[in-house]
Amino acid sequence: MSRDLVVAFPDETVVDAARKMAENDVGSVIVVDKYDRSRVVGVLTESDIVKRVVARGLNPSETLVEEVMTRNPIIVEEDTPLRVAADIMRERGIGHLPVVDKAGRLKGVITRTDIVRIAPGLIEYLYVVSGSERPAEEEGEE
Repeated sequence: MSRDLVVAFPDETVVDAARKMAENDVGSVIVVDKYDRSRVVGVLTESDIVKRVVARGLNPSETLVEEVMTRNPIIVEEDTPLRVAADIMRERGIGHLPVVDKAGRLKGVITRTDIVRIAPGLIEYLYVVSGSERPAEEEGEE
C-alpha cells in the first residue's frame, strides 16, 4: 500500500489533476472532500480521463474532476488481507483501491503495481483464481 497519496478535490479541473498524476508518476488521484481530506469521495484515473474527457471531446481545462470521477469507489479497510484486496481488484476490474481506517479516514491506496511489487507470489495466485493461462514468456520461469 502506498501512503504517499496524490489527492485531488472535486472542484479542481481535470487538467490540474492530470498534472498531479504526471508530476508524481501515478495513474490515479484519490478525490477527497475539500473540507475533510481524509474522506474519499471518488477516484480519477488515466483511463477515466481518456474515456470520459478526451473521447467525449470535453475540454480538460474546463471539466471538473467531480464531473468525470468514479463516485463512491470501492474501498477496503487497512486490515484487509492483500489477497482479498487483489481479488476485489480482479473481480471489479479496478487498478486503484483506496484504503481507509476503521473510522473511514483515508490511509493509502493499493495499486496493481503495489501488489506485484509487494507480493510476487500473488501473480501465480491471480492466474490460478482467474483461470487464465500464464503468458508464454513467463512459463517455466521460477
